[in-house]
Amino acid sequence: MILVIGGGSQGKLEFVRSRWDIASGNITDGGTCSFEGAFQRPVLDHLHLLIRRLQEAGLDARKFIADGIEQHPDMILICDELSSAVVPVLKDDREMQETTGRILCAAAQKAAKVYRVFCSIPVLIKGEEHE
Repeated sequence: MILVIGGGSQGKLEFVRSRWDIASGNITDGGTCSFEGAFQRPVLDHLHLLIRRLQEAGLDARKFIADGIEQHPDMILICDELSSAVVPVLKDDREMQETTGRILCAAAQKAAKVYRVFCSIPVLIKGEEHE
């Protein structure tokens, strides 16, 4: 599994598409996909939106994502960084931020590679470039 993180609109999806030559049809949008279809394509974009939707549906987002990663270990997950030292005012947003952070920590531990994209510049922060 490869994890790609970074702030909103930083070029994460463009990086993934060009680096691994991924067609649009192979990308799932976590903000709009069905829960059953979240892990059915090679790339899951907007993981943070999927986490929010799972929480709003009363489902265990940590277990759902962990199970998805376990069953599909060759996926690429793309997620916005939500913290940046800003604590949300609303309780639901704080819980979403914490859950997303903990899911990303667990995903990063299992990932072969973790990239952080900032200003469209990818930085490999875990793994080797030529693995």
